Amino acid sequence: MVRGRQPGGPHARGAGRLRGAVNHADEWGTLTCGDKYFNAFTYLATGNMPTTSGVNVVCITDNGNHGIRVQGGFGDLPGGGPSDALLTYTVSVVGTSQLISDAHITGNPEVVPHVGGAGAVAVSDTWSEFPGATISIYKINPPGFTHASDAILFPHPVPALHAQKDIFAFAENGLAYLSFIDQTYSQTSVPEPGTLGLLGIGLLGLAGYSRRRLRQH
Repeated sequence: MVRGRQPGGPHARGAGRLRGAVNHADEWGTLTCGDKYFNAFTYLATGNMPTTSGVNVVCITDNGNHGIRVQGGFGDLPGGGPSDALLTYTVSVVGTSQLISDAHITGNPEVVPHVGGAGAVAVSDTWSEFPGATISIYKINPPGFTHASDAILFPHPVPALHAQKDIFAFAENGLAYLSFIDQTYSQTSVPEPGTLGLLGIGLLGLAGYSRRRLRQH
């Protein structure tokens, strides 16, 4: 299960580990990270990717944005086909009227040795609410392309998202690996309906005043 951990108590909120058999998402618990609530975790792995017992999930805050760090020995060894892991979860806003407006991802994709190593590591994030929207980080060697951070502004703010995080690795020789992925979400204030109504009345009044001035001149 995802169990919260903090100094001072074994069940305090703040960190956790994915536990339980693959596909048993209802056994994996929840995380509350500031004003973000994470639940409905699922995890699937193939090849050399870690099992659920080798994946940790902890709360992080970056520039005031709350989110999660996914940590584990994600990678692929030479020989055979590529390795892949899929982590899914739901994130929603709690304790605030603000809505989720954008997402950010950083990590440490790497292929070693830097000279002579050949392979690729990539992490791609998608969300059911916004088909076609994606962010990714990757390392491809050769030729040595690296993209360690990415972000996206969603078409409109939402109270919750269903996220899919795909982690892919392939090593032709050497080692293709990734040990952490940081995922944070920003939020924005949405005007209350009463505020929007007052704004509309004000704009109508301003338009009427402008028309009267034009007639007077």
